[in-house]
Amino acid sequence: MEIDLTAEVGHGLGEAATAADDVLWPLISTALVPCGVHSGEPVSMLRACSEAVTRKAAIGAAIGYADRVGRGERFVDYDPDDLAATIIYQLGALDGLALAEQARVTCVRPGGALFEAARTDRNHAWAVVNAVLDYDPGLTIIGLPESRLLQTAERNGLAVAREYQPHRLLNANGSLGAVVTDPDVVARRAVDAVASGAYDCIRLPWHSAAERVCAQAVHAALVEAGHCVRSPAGPAQPELPVHLALAGSGTPA
Repeated sequence: MEIDLTAEVGHGLGEAATAADDVLWPLISTALVPCGVHSGEPVSMLRACSEAVTRKAAIGAAIGYADRVGRGERFVDYDPDDLAATIIYQLGALDGLALAEQARVTCVRPGGALFEAARTDRNHAWAVVNAVLDYDPGLTIIGLPESRLLQTAERNGLAVAREYQPHRLLNANGSLGAVVTDPDVVARRAVDAVASGAYDCIRLPWHSAAERVCAQAVHAALVEAGHCVRSPAGPAQPELPVHLALAGSGTPA
């Protein structure tokens, strides 16, 4: 069975961020890159796009609230139209940097507090969907199964990917709960989830060194179980806009 492994990379140029990326890059098939308003900066975003192309990984936009102080982890009571505009801004920024590497953004995943808000909040879920509809309806939206975000996306004809987080327990209300840091437990949960066929992608834990050990355990367990780690979008080199394709071929635009 093919399964997409995702994680956030390209948060910054500091030693800690670079060390985290070095662990994650060999494990993932889709690189979720923060788009600069809650984390990430142009240079780190561009380097992440370049690395994704080199490793034949898909590029996804890790969108969030415009809150660098809180790193996107605090809920912001946005007007839906304002939030949609902020998301379009993020998509355009990352996609432009990806184009510089002759690649394109293929999927979108809310991060931090926006991920939880879009799970249940009608207005914020719609803002994400509305932004994708306006920017590029071909993008896949990643979220939790049965979330309002994915329900809204599907009703509006967008492709969705159902995410499983093997390092997070679920609360009774469906929200993400406690973090699990036992590598064997996390790996077993991931293998069981893939075997169920109920999920399209596995989000690897990455925040701490202990979580990144779990990420390595998940990758190893899935490969050992015979699964193929691959993004459904394929390598991060989908069809380019006509003017760029012609420029690359040497044909006058």
